[in-house]
Amino acid sequence: MLKKLTLIICLSIFTASVKADDGQKVESKVQKVTVFLNGAQVTRTATVNVAVGTSTLIFDNISSDIDEQSLQLNASGEFTILSIKNELVYLNKQDKENELSALQALQKGVRAKIEFQNALLAINKQEEEMLMKNQMIAGQNSSPDIVKLRLALNFQTERLTEIKKRTIAINEQIAALVSEFEKYEQQIEKINAGNNKTVTNVFVTVSSNAPVVSTFTLSYLVRNAGWYPSYDVYAKNISSPISIAYKANVRQRSGEDWRNVKLKLSTGNPSVSGIKPVLNPYYLGLTKVEDRVGYQTTQLNEVVVVGYGVNMNKALADRIPGLNTSPLAVQQIENQTNVEFSIDAPFSVPTDGKQYLVEVNRVELPATYQYYTAPKLSTDVFLTASLTNWNKYNFLSGEANLLFEGTFIGKSSINTRVSTDTLNLSLGVDKNIVVTRTLQKELTEKQSLGANKKETKNWLINIKNRKNQKVNLLVEDQVPVSQNSGIEVDTQDLSAGTLDKTTGKISWNLTLNSQAEKKLELKYQVKYPKNQQVIVQ
Repeated sequence: MLKKLTLIICLSIFTASVKADDGQKVESKVQKVTVFLNGAQVTRTATVNVAVGTSTLIFDNISSDIDEQSLQLNASGEFTILSIKNELVYLNKQDKENELSALQALQKGVRAKIEFQNALLAINKQEEEMLMKNQMIAGQNSSPDIVKLRLALNFQTERLTEIKKRTIAINEQIAALVSEFEKYEQQIEKINAGNNKTVTNVFVTVSSNAPVVSTFTLSYLVRNAGWYPSYDVYAKNISSPISIAYKANVRQRSGEDWRNVKLKLSTGNPSVSGIKPVLNPYYLGLTKVEDRVGYQTTQLNEVVVVGYGVNMNKALADRIPGLNTSPLAVQQIENQTNVEFSIDAPFSVPTDGKQYLVEVNRVELPATYQYYTAPKLSTDVFLTASLTNWNKYNFLSGEANLLFEGTFIGKSSINTRVSTDTLNLSLGVDKNIVVTRTLQKELTEKQSLGANKKETKNWLINIKNRKNQKVNLLVEDQVPVSQNSGIEVDTQDLSAGTLDKTTGKISWNLTLNSQAEKKLELKYQVKYPKNQQVIVQ
């Protein structure tokens, strides 16, 4: 029975016993690829002349890395698809055996030459021993003929010299042959250690009552492919918006090259289970908890520079992935559960496992710039930028190259797994704002009053703006926080700073004109029992 076929067939695949010569080979070409964070869906097309009767079409040289359960076939025409089977083919198995046989034959010939040279060496040894024996016999003659003896000695010397020269030449020849033998041995070991190249052939059995020309579309998932995001973050100056280049690093080792294909990048991940989680009962029990007191200096979505500022030049730019990449036209498609970036121009990704860079988006975001320092931890002053509404651009967490005022200042990371609308970037240290924090010893004292001790600390924070422009600076320090009723903390001078009594953090939001200087005083007193030891800093 004939029927119109315009459908997708997803079948359980099993190993075929059909031979390659029993069907019609079909030349298919990779037309488009959707690359997921882990894995990729490859789509091939082919125009096929379907003959009358029952015939087998062979789609050959397909990646051996395919997920068999993902194989799909789409075709149209007045014919019936009877079955689909797949077969794993070892392309170079016979070539490997032929190469091994040839190397082993060469090795056998070298071994025969070594044995022949060893035989010559033994002959030389026997001749040398015979000459030495004759010399001993001649020495036992009580009345030798001087002339004959001299002639015999000269002959013996010449022969021994020739034997030594021949022995040296033979040993050199043996060493060269042994080296050649070992070279063949290494080649044999390398071939034995290498894997046979494999491909998948897909066999499609069709039945038709009339000749039909049809377009077949074959798609499948390959596992050894994927992409990850990275970013270039540019800031011209503290009056300009932040420019972010969103880039994809695409790689694949599926065994087939993707040449000039229609490329899509998807934020989906087929390797992640689609089964919804189930909440089990959450039972509470008694557990001893250790109190931990610390000073948190960065927010969850704050990035920290890990490099150092250097002047940007071509050599450096070439070493930073993507800095010189020309942007391609990209369409962003937001689906129900993922986002796709469709690259308009044809793109190629060889099957070599290397990273190939594609710029998928470039946006400019308004930024609020502020300098920041925590002199208790470091007297360096960092320039920070706060970006709002950044999460509407479907960024993923990834590494970032930071550039400010034409200078590459280091690498950082963008963490998008946060729920806040503000992304904080650190743009490096500015040495033109100088900060010191010193303990005023003459104002620091210890007192003993009755059963208690009192310790007073007085810190002076000095800030100097050496820049030629006004700056906004956030200064943070802290006073100790007591978690014991026997310890009391009295904050005596904060220089108009804002105190968070829960954490002990003090904040000063300052505006410093060019060449201006500001002094902040931080003074506090700690009272605790005389018989206890408390470290006050």
